Amino acid sequence: MHPKVKITTICENRTPGFGLLPEYGLSMLLEMGDKKILFDTGSGSSLIANAQLLGKDLRALNAVVFSHGHIDHTGGLDKLLEKNNSIPVYAHPDIFNKYLGAPEAPSYVGPPWTREFLQERGVKFCPVQGPLKLDEGLIITGQIPRVVKFEKQEPQFLRKTERGFEPDEIYDDQALVVESSEGTIVLLGCTHAGLINTLSYVAELTGKDNIYAFIGGTHLMNASESRIARTLEALGEFGLNIIAPCHCTGFQATVALHQAFNKEFMSNLVGSVFEFA
Repeated sequence: MHPKVKITTICENRTPGFGLLPEYGLSMLLEMGDKKILFDTGSGSSLIANAQLLGKDLRALNAVVFSHGHIDHTGGLDKLLEKNNSIPVYAHPDIFNKYLGAPEAPSYVGPPWTREFLQERGVKFCPVQGPLKLDEGLIITGQIPRVVKFEKQEPQFLRKTERGFEPDEIYDDQALVVESSEGTIVLLGCTHAGLINTLSYVAELTGKDNIYAFIGGTHLMNASESRIARTLEALGEFGLNIIAPCHCTGFQATVALHQAFNKEFMSNLVGSVFEFA
């Protein structure tokens, strides 16, 4: 038997109100038995305020897991560390790369903190490159293989190297996999590795063809109609019971997911709670 699982969206682009704040970033709190894991920290403007309004004590966290290094997922860490600097931080080591966006005028879009910042505060940084078992029924995927041909990285992301600006494949992109009594749940940050790449890799890691739920960003906001159609077709192979996209999924893809998976689709806003027996 697996412990009860609860996932609460703390930060996201949209909010139903009630004093909660939207922000262009993502953070979700996973409560699994007596464990509390924060998956991403938003961009920093609303993490602490929303957690308080939702009655979530972030001082009681067991770990922070980052999906990747972009600022809209890492920006809230410094404020969080003011509450508790003993929280271990799990991320791919590429999180410290100099991420850049907008090829016309490259600007920094990576974490607003450095490895030295963490070291000065005594924060335990745990690098994750391959799959890592955090606890029973809880796995960080690590780097995700890119095998699906139609899921190509968008050209606007760059990294600065000694040779100049080069395309950034965002290889640090990863997901958090939770086993519940109902089935496998996948928490997604931006899914830069591709939604089908990610779910396929989760199926490989767990040895299970079916995935019960995915919750989070899918980075389909700039996807072509062809890519969205092929994504919908491929999703049908995973036997999903819950589809709860948000953040970077985009309006067009969200509507398409709702139309294709009407019974399985669930709205995901700031304050949304997903509970699994």
